Amino acid sequence: MKWKTALLAAGTLLAGVNALLGNRQLIVDEETIYSRKLPDVFDGKKILLLADLHRKKFGKDYCFLLDSVRAAQPDYIILAGDLYSRTETELGGKVKLMQALNDIAPTYYAAGNHEPYDPELMDALFHKLKSLGVHALRNEIAVICEGGERLNVYGLQLPLKYFINKDGSFHDLPVPDGDTIARYIGRRDEKVCSLLIAHNPLFLDAYAEWGADFVFSGHLHGGIVRLPVIGGVLSTERKFFPKYTKGVYKSGDTVMAVTSGLGKLRINNPSQIMLLTLTNKRPPAKHPKGHAWEIR
Repeated sequence: MKWKTALLAAGTLLAGVNALLGNRQLIVDEETIYSRKLPDVFDGKKILLLADLHRKKFGKDYCFLLDSVRAAQPDYIILAGDLYSRTETELGGKVKLMQALNDIAPTYYAAGNHEPYDPELMDALFHKLKSLGVHALRNEIAVICEGGERLNVYGLQLPLKYFINKDGSFHDLPVPDGDTIARYIGRRDEKVCSLLIAHNPLFLDAYAEWGADFVFSGHLHGGIVRLPVIGGVLSTERKFFPKYTKGVYKSGDTVMAVTSGLGKLRINNPSQIMLLTLTNKRPPAKHPKGHAWEIR
């Protein structure tokens, strides 16, 4: 029995060390995402996707995070929600971070499920960010113009009822459809390539029905715990083996990029930045990395 106890203790220690080291890591993963509607002038442009920072610091004044973003040399930056946790009230550091990101590249931000817990704080934050030139979008659209062509960037903010029940439970949550998305954000312009910032990737079918060409999400923290082959284990809704946790997914003509995010506790699941190259050149049937173009 002593050897079993020792083995259990060693396993627990190893898991603890893994979690400690994993929560200090920050990796940059690169993918290519395709749409035939992408204008030629945007072919090869790079979008850096962040999400779910919560309380994570990454050095003084987020210096390590900002160094990684600069090194990636993105053309645009998207932050797909949960810039802060719902219990945070002092957001001066987050404002400075967003200003620093916007100095690197034009930055587009839509709220997640933590910001709406305090509507007044969120209102103040979005007002401040807009005054600094950050594209803070609450069911709004921003337009990227280059070479006489344009991309429409939509920032979706769904009500909290789609994330959590009033009693704090997660059972029987409503699932939006394309009409629901349109009710909050309007109908898309079918003639223009659309980029939808939508925090929750579990609603991919609704985003596809709405007609998004590209979707940028986070929310599930990579499944919190990641296992070889299996992938993400647990969703933020306390459900096992969620469908979309990390990577690039496809529904019809809609391509969705999901980052495992930056903050919160994670095991075998480093904090992640995604660097996404846009293209209108049809990819091979199977991405060179072996997964990015498969429907998962």
